[in-house]
Amino acid sequence: MRTRTAAAGAAAALGVLLLAACGPSNPAAKPAAPSASSTHPVFSKPLDARPYAALGQTKAAKNATFTQTVTFSAKGADAVLKTAGKLDFEGGRADGSLGWTVGEGFPEGAAKALGNVDTHRRRTDQAARLVIDRRRIDYRSATAGYWLRYDAADVFEFDPTENTANTIKTRRGGEAAFGGTLLEVVSNVKEVKEEVLPDGGRRYRTGLEAQAAYGLLHSTVIEEGLSGMNPLTRVPLTVTADASGRITSAETDLSPLLSKDPDSSLAGVQGLSVKLTLNGYGTSVPATVPATDKVIPAGGSVVLLTTAKAGDCVDFGTGMPAHGYVVKADCGRPHDARVFAREALPGGGFPGSARVKEKVGAACRSAYDEIPSAWRAEFIEPGKMWYQSPSEGGWNFAAKRVGMCYVLSR
Repeated sequence: MRTRTAAAGAAAALGVLLLAACGPSNPAAKPAAPSASSTHPVFSKPLDARPYAALGQTKAAKNATFTQTVTFSAKGADAVLKTAGKLDFEGGRADGSLGWTVGEGFPEGAAKALGNVDTHRRRTDQAARLVIDRRRIDYRSATAGYWLRYDAADVFEFDPTENTANTIKTRRGGEAAFGGTLLEVVSNVKEVKEEVLPDGGRRYRTGLEAQAAYGLLHSTVIEEGLSGMNPLTRVPLTVTADASGRITSAETDLSPLLSKDPDSSLAGVQGLSVKLTLNGYGTSVPATVPATDKVIPAGGSVVLLTTAKAGDCVDFGTGMPAHGYVVKADCGRPHDARVFAREALPGGGFPGSARVKEKVGAACRSAYDEIPSAWRAEFIEPGKMWYQSPSEGGWNFAAKRVGMCYVLSR
């Protein structure tokens, strides 16, 4: 009896305690302190909004250092575009480098389609430089002794075979001054999944629509390598943020978007991935063009190769993502190449790429034998020549319906 009474008393006491703890009118009860994530400027947002909020938190750091790699994987080797530099979000400025590493086994046709890949020498030891602000873009190729200055008002001869939007202006981004990084696509996500990391950061796994990835790639890659794809196709995107909510990395695999067409310029490319890393928040002030460096205006200096005449000297590094443009160079100074012949082709229906290449090649070989000895003295590969033939897209434009023959000079 005594045991039952004690047990009943204990149960009653427990009930009183529970009521006291849960009752809203208990004056002694204190509200629980909010968790760190419930008040965080990023982690307190609705889940699908958190990657974009992390982008805002990244910009709030004022500046950062970035590195991004775009990797095209083929059976024999890879071609990798690496960009790296410093971003000033507040001032709309950036400086950085841009360079390709192309493996010896990478398909030649695919290398040419990637845009501004030095397929002549496949350089792997140098990278071009870019300095970007709201007024201009300054570009210096790996071999040039000068900067090309592109001002906002510059107008270049229209190339009918190129996407008109594919100009130097695409080097400037919307979310950051240095364009083409994964920062440009972070806001285009939905169905986000979150993983809390041991250091307090977060990892967000989500999907990215194919059309949102266009800004990451050269237009030729999109037209040739991603042709026929559904623009709503989703590819995986992973965004990692630190405990402060700032983006530290982002990566995506665009391989599902690659064309299966065996005649595609990117035939042989089996994988395509992009990875971005960020660090150095608040301590990464972009550099400017040194006052002692030579700067020349791009307007009037950057032209289509098809406008060159026999004997003209050119540099290939223009910074323009579009194909076909060169820099008019002084033949008395080091230059990339000399044009030794220009072959105008007859009109009519397009005879096919193979036939056009055969005709231009034959004309260039014939013209090579007539090259003046003064020009031959500067050739770095005696007996070897290069030529450019018109594409089907440019065949109906007389200015583009020409074959250009040239040799390398450095």
